[in-house]
Amino acid sequence: MILKFFTAALLVMCGYVSSQILYNYPKNQDFYEGGRKGLYKEIQDLALKNSIKPCDKTEALFMRFVVYPDGKVKYVADADVSAVENNKCLKDKVLELIKNVNNWKPAEVDGKKIPAMFCALFSDDLLLGNIKDEEAFSKPVYMHKDKESDIMKFRENFVKCFDANRYRPIGDYSFVINFDVDTKGEAGFFYIENQSNLEKFNEMVVQCASNTKKSFWKPGFYKGVPVKQVFRMPIKFAGN
Repeated sequence: MILKFFTAALLVMCGYVSSQILYNYPKNQDFYEGGRKGLYKEIQDLALKNSIKPCDKTEALFMRFVVYPDGKVKYVADADVSAVENNKCLKDKVLELIKNVNNWKPAEVDGKKIPAMFCALFSDDLLLGNIKDEEAFSKPVYMHKDKESDIMKFRENFVKCFDANRYRPIGDYSFVINFDVDTKGEAGFFYIENQSNLEKFNEMVVQCASNTKKSFWKPGFYKGVPVKQVFRMPIKFAGN
């Protein structure tokens, strides 16, 4: 089994340094009793019990946390400083509520508990149990040569980048590139599943997934507030 460890070198990119931490939970494992819905329900019950009020303005914030083997949870500091500062009211409320829920489920690999991350997009609508309006969300838009495109164009440009650098692998090889598009449209927080043993190849993956002058992202929004979003893109190279 390939462990999807998030190394300290990559964690430095978001201002968080630690030992080996799973980038996400193993398949079919939940980070909370009752899954994501279970966590949201407990947070909403606490918000109601403590008469939590909405922020003075619309705020929305993507947040990451690490669940440790002892059940403790820590917030992962975000390199998108402006997003955190612009949504400080919401962040403070979420951190206070998170401290008071206790049904965390540490990740397990081969019977051993392992630190692992989970992420969620928070808003007052979520905390107060309001029904989400699908139209309130807009996904990031990929821009190529000043024209709006989609993830398929991103994939096409990604593969072309390897061709242009003559760095295609020999034989069949597949991997998954995970990355964030932050509130400024910057691609970052890269993580490669099934990464190569060749460091220069992995560097090329990050380079080809990064923004350029001709190809870049416009951020997603929630009710007019820019929000971070995570992308997960499988890539397969077939041998000749």
